[in-house]
Amino acid sequence: MIEVIKGSKACARCNYCKVCPVYTVESWESSSPRGKLYAIKSLVEKEINIDARTVKELFKCTTCGICEVICQVEIPLVKLWEELREFLNNNGYVLPVHKKLKERTFREWNPYGESREKRIEWLNEINIKPSSSELLYFAGCTSSYRVQNLAKNTVELFSKVDVKFSYAGINEFCCGSPFLRTGQMDIAQKLFLKNYKIWKEMDVRRIVTSCAGCYRTIAKDYPRIAEKLGYNFDFEVLHTVQLLDEIIDDVNLSKINIKATYHDPCHLGRHMGVYEEPRRVIKKLGIELVEMERNRDNAFCCGAGGGVRSQFKELAFEIGKLRVKEALDTDTKYLISCCPFCELHLSQSLKYFDEKISVLDLVEVVNKKVEDL
Repeated sequence: MIEVIKGSKACARCNYCKVCPVYTVESWESSSPRGKLYAIKSLVEKEINIDARTVKELFKCTTCGICEVICQVEIPLVKLWEELREFLNNNGYVLPVHKKLKERTFREWNPYGESREKRIEWLNEINIKPSSSELLYFAGCTSSYRVQNLAKNTVELFSKVDVKFSYAGINEFCCGSPFLRTGQMDIAQKLFLKNYKIWKEMDVRRIVTSCAGCYRTIAKDYPRIAEKLGYNFDFEVLHTVQLLDEIIDDVNLSKINIKATYHDPCHLGRHMGVYEEPRRVIKKLGIELVEMERNRDNAFCCGAGGGVRSQFKELAFEIGKLRVKEALDTDTKYLISCCPFCELHLSQSLKYFDEKISVLDLVEVVNKKVEDL
């Protein structure tokens, strides 16, 4: 709780953090980062007592990180929110849906509660076999169970450009991102251990994933967890778009004469600083990129992260609708991103509009335009 207490006292109450997507929708002081920090300070100083309503408000945060970007006194707010949630969980304050996610994951090792056998259905539908390469493809839960087209397009593309890859199959487990963001560190550590041991058994050296949340977790959180538990995390971790950026100049591509806009996933952009790689790949395809008003480190969240979509669905879609509106305002017909969770949520948020825009992952776009070598 050290960062939480320090942060609550450091807040200058300037309200620059009103850019928060939750506050943008709800407009309540308690919804803003400033309001949350004031509540924490009041709890620490015992001016108020913790109750169910306060806990609920403290969890209304997508952990998108825009507050940290804008903070004038440079409070490490993403770390603060996650540390706060871990403290709340450890003291018995768990939101009902987040608890169910944990229970489902302990049964089937994914937050969707789907069977482990179903995790590999997407691979069984295409005629591509993984090898014993030191490069591991980590599909992630959302690509495996909900946006399977992304996983298919990824391995099809790997096959076309002769990227050898291994795949853990039913021995791939949730990376733990939903639980790190909601403060449930116990199961996050169990998931780390299960994945880590499988990767070591497979003699993996590099890990590539198409999910922004998985990438952030494996690249940034796993080394921290490994150190805490006494393990040596010596893997190189890449997002698929970084691998594409490495090889795109050597790939035969047919140009696409379209206009498109790009959504920066929070975990890929603000959390990990990956902004230019997807834009370079988009431009290599010949696509005319039309930026949304808010982009790169100022990009607006899709609304799904931090456990908000699971616990506060209506709020998540109100945020999602605002982002879709920004995309529609670019007057393009394609919204490209690099995260299956963003793709899923933005596609569903689009249903509230009469206007239409195709929501695609960048891997899918590249795969359709790569000529077999």
